[in-house]
Amino acid sequence: MAIGAGLLVAGSEAFAEHIVPASRTIGLSAFGLAALVAGAEPEEAWTASVAAWRDRPDLAIGDALGANLVIATVTLGLLAVVTTLVITPAVRRYALVAAATAVLALLTVVGGTVARPEGIGLIAVYLVLVGLLWRVERRPPSIGELVEATEEDEEYGTKPTGDGPTGTEPAAATEPSGAEATVTATRRWLPLLMVVVGLVTMVIGGLVVVSGAERLVTAAGRSDSAIGLTVLALATSAEMLALVWSARRRGMPEIALAGTLGAIAYNSTFSLGLAAVVRPLEVGDQTGIVVVTALVVASTVGLAMHRGPVRRWVGGVLIVAYAVTVAWLLR
Repeated sequence: MAIGAGLLVAGSEAFAEHIVPASRTIGLSAFGLAALVAGAEPEEAWTASVAAWRDRPDLAIGDALGANLVIATVTLGLLAVVTTLVITPAVRRYALVAAATAVLALLTVVGGTVARPEGIGLIAVYLVLVGLLWRVERRPPSIGELVEATEEDEEYGTKPTGDGPTGTEPAAATEPSGAEATVTATRRWLPLLMVVVGLVTMVIGGLVVVSGAERLVTAAGRSDSAIGLTVLALATSAEMLALVWSARRRGMPEIALAGTLGAIAYNSTFSLGLAAVVRPLEVGDQTGIVVVTALVVASTVGLAMHRGPVRRWVGGVLIVAYAVTVAWLLR
């Protein structure tokens, strides 16, 4: 688990460092790209699917929905405590979408069985959300970003610096050589590549952490539902906690916030849906699932309704709520 934590930190550092220039490269807002890329949690879907394949449905459901509890309380709470969270219209919109997907997951589970058609439906909902995000967040670069791009081009030697009388007029336009064009293209796509490298590193770290957590689960002697909603969910959500640290160091809490809201939607739809496609899920005790989802919905809706900066004591309340819920679940 310690090795996995180290990989998570390294991956989150690379992700946070390059997310803004990467968003400019593909024409998405930084918030939208973070919600899409950091919000996707393949290790969550993998863990839930493996649990379903091994015919441990409570562990699969607990992992997918319990991760949302960690994200909506511990991650958001830490963000509010260590940074200044300002709720923008985009945050409100994504928070309401996250709350809606959490409610959808609960309605799917309370029926007692999550069948394959329902799993396919949940995956389809996620794909529709991705399409809508791509459409909404696609935008041309702002004037400031165009200036930054121009400055980067000049720094890399891909723009003429001027040879007029005053030294400011542009030189005659010249076509870049093949080698220069290759360097330019490489430098433009390098931030996006580093974002992918950071994400892959986080995924590997998450899988290593989950491997350690599963060994703890074996030795814990608790029910699958309780362990899935607590220990395993905390392990598979560890990259979100690492991302909070990296975003704080760079003064970009909105990046971590976008990732948390995107992750809630991902786990409520894709992770749960994929597990059901692998093997239909028979739901056991639903009390814990209802309580966990209620907390997730309350925190995301509260985020959407909030005006102004989120105070630190609110973050503390969220963290305490998580600790109390975990103690109750394990009892």
